[in-house]
Amino acid sequence: MHEVWTRLVLVLFAVGAASCATHSMDQRRSAAVPAIAALRVGSFDRAGARADEEIGKDAGSPQAHLVRAIVRYEKSMRQLSLDLRTTIIGGIGAGRINHKYLRGALEQGEADLASVEADLAVAATDPEISIELCIACWEIDWTGDGRIDRRDRLLFQIERDADDRPIPEDDPRRKPTFRFDAGDVAWARAFVSFQRALVDVVLAYDWSGIEKAIDDELRESIVFRLVNADRIAQAKQRILEGIDRSDEARRAYLAETDDDREWVPSPRQKSHPMPLPVDQALYDTWEGVLGDLRRLVRGEEGLAVADLVALGGERATNARGFIDVGAMLDHPHDITLAPRTIERASRKRDAGALVSAIFGDHHVASMKASPLPKRLLRMKGELDRHEDELERKLRYFFWLN
Repeated sequence: MHEVWTRLVLVLFAVGAASCATHSMDQRRSAAVPAIAALRVGSFDRAGARADEEIGKDAGSPQAHLVRAIVRYEKSMRQLSLDLRTTIIGGIGAGRINHKYLRGALEQGEADLASVEADLAVAATDPEISIELCIACWEIDWTGDGRIDRRDRLLFQIERDADDRPIPEDDPRRKPTFRFDAGDVAWARAFVSFQRALVDVVLAYDWSGIEKAIDDELRESIVFRLVNADRIAQAKQRILEGIDRSDEARRAYLAETDDDREWVPSPRQKSHPMPLPVDQALYDTWEGVLGDLRRLVRGEEGLAVADLVALGGERATNARGFIDVGAMLDHPHDITLAPRTIERASRKRDAGALVSAIFGDHHVASMKASPLPKRLLRMKGELDRHEDELERKLRYFFWLN
């Protein structure tokens, strides 16, 4: 009898705990409503302030962290885009780029992305998280030119339907409301990981003197010094994280049982504003490419020069060897380019000499060939045969990744 009562008490405790947890999550969702409401109308400053207030009261609120992640991302990437355009375009026009300012802007951008990732990590703790947003409805200066114009308004609009016909400008289908959920949080984390990896690679090198290299393209050699090898190690980690999270998103989408205004639908889901067909073959291709990329980054396979030449559709000779992407990440060193050698190899269409001049000792004689170039070549061949439906699928696939 004592054992029966003990089991009953444990069951009641478990039910009570689950009820409390559900109630707590419901409370969190209700408390985050003001932040979400502000975000829906494109009031980013107010949404960020409301999210900060809620996080101050409840540091583990997934919904508030998701709102803050979106707000932080929009603000930081708009600022970084403005800084890059001003520094690079303005610097090239003046004949001198302010590399110190440029590096500072990139470092701040990477720090901001790290904060976005931290918020998304908290958002990911709620498997039932969701938020409804019409991103095409936001009145935002996406191009960073100081005004909101037609380009900004068209950026996220759906301009063509499933039959590739133009959608009238007054048609509500142009501005759909998406229901973002847990799979989309994983997708966003993958996107941020890949961006952080790119910034890390750029920050790993000293690019000062690139202006002179552009002006004097026939110099004997150009050297860009590796100043922070740890950045390359971090980039490799970020790439692998991005691949894993992209695969996590793919699996989450396939496991979904709902069907409600999907940002990325599974083959079974029909309610998705994006007018692009999705089937199992697309998901299989997605999985295959992720596997190809993972093995490339780990150095288990390399890119065969002959396959790259075939993919580019160019006529070339001496298409020998492989590009060892894994070694580039595991054993980085100064980037030394020989413009004259590159120019001669290009003129002679000598693929082997060209790759050696660009990649140096990361152009190796033998290793296991990655199937990625041939996979892409097969896809390219299908496009060349004007298979319109497949073309729309591939546009969606590359947009996903």
